[in-house]
Amino acid sequence: MSGFVVVGVDGSGESLAALDWAAEEAVGRGAGLRVVLAWPDVVTPLSVLGAVELAHRQAEVTLREAELRVRERWPELAVVAVRVPQDPVRALVAETAEAELLVLGSRGLGAVAGFLVGSVGQRVLARSDVPVVLVREGRAEGGEVVVGVDPYQGAAEVLGHAFAVAERRGLPVRAVYAWTLPVAYQYAGIAASVDVSGEMQTFAEGELARLVQPWREAHPGVTVVEEVLNARPAKVLAERAAAGAELVVVGRRVRRSPLGAHLGSVAHAVLHHVPCPVAVVPYERTQERTPDETQEAGDE
Repeated sequence: MSGFVVVGVDGSGESLAALDWAAEEAVGRGAGLRVVLAWPDVVTPLSVLGAVELAHRQAEVTLREAELRVRERWPELAVVAVRVPQDPVRALVAETAEAELLVLGSRGLGAVAGFLVGSVGQRVLARSDVPVVLVREGRAEGGEVVVGVDPYQGAAEVLGHAFAVAERRGLPVRAVYAWTLPVAYQYAGIAASVDVSGEMQTFAEGELARLVQPWREAHPGVTVVEEVLNARPAKVLAERAAAGAELVVVGRRVRRSPLGAHLGSVAHAVLHHVPCPVAVVPYERTQERTPDETQEAGDE
C-alpha cells in the first residue's frame, strides 16, 4: 500500500458519491481509504435536552454506514473510518498532511449549472497541499479526462494528475490550452489581424504539444487529444465538461500570504459551471518539470 485517500462524509447524497469516487480511486492507486466525519464538540443550552448527544449518535451511525458501504462494495480495500471532533475545515486540512488525495461531495445546481461550493469546501480547497476532487451526486461515467493547461504555470502538476487518473480508469485525455490576445493588441486594433492571431495559434499549438509529449511517452496507453483555442479557459472547460467529461482537472497556485489562501479565477469559475467531478491540483511557482521530476518531487 503506497498511501491513502481521504474522503469527507456527512450522510448527504453528494458525500456518498464522493465516497464511491474516492474508493474507486484508492483501489486504482493501491492505496487505503480514510473516511472522515468532522463534527465539533460544542456545548450549547440544547445540550441539556440531549440534542448534542443525539447528533453525535447520528454522526456515528452515518460514519459506520459509510464504512459498511465501502467494505461491501470494495472488500479488497483497506478502509478506516474516524470521527474527528473538530471544525470541518481544520480537520480536513489536517487530514491531508499525509494523504495523497482529498475527495469531497458538492451540491449540484442542476444539469448544467455546476457546483454549489459551500464555505467548508472553498476554504479546504484553498488550503490543501494535495489535490482535492469535488464530486456531486448523479455523476456520469465513461467520458474523458479534460485538463486545462497553462504553459506558464502548473502544467506539469495538472498534466501529471490527469494522465495518472486517465490511465487508472482507462479513459482518454483531452488537453486544452485556451488563450486570448493581450489587451494591448486589442486596443491597438491588431486583434482583427489574421496574421497575428494565426501566429499566436501556431505558437500555442507548439507549446501545448511540447508540454504534453513527455506525458504521452510516460503513459503510452492513454489516448490524447490536444486542443488549442482562442477563447476564455473557464468557458472552454465548461463546454467540454458538458459534452460528457468524467473529470475536469485544473490547477491552483499555492500562495503563502498573510491575507490567506484563495482559489484562482479559472478554478473558481470551473467549479461553479462544470457538472462533472473537478480535481483542483495545487502547484508551487516553479520551473516546469518532466514526468520523472514530478514523481521525484511527490516522493519527497
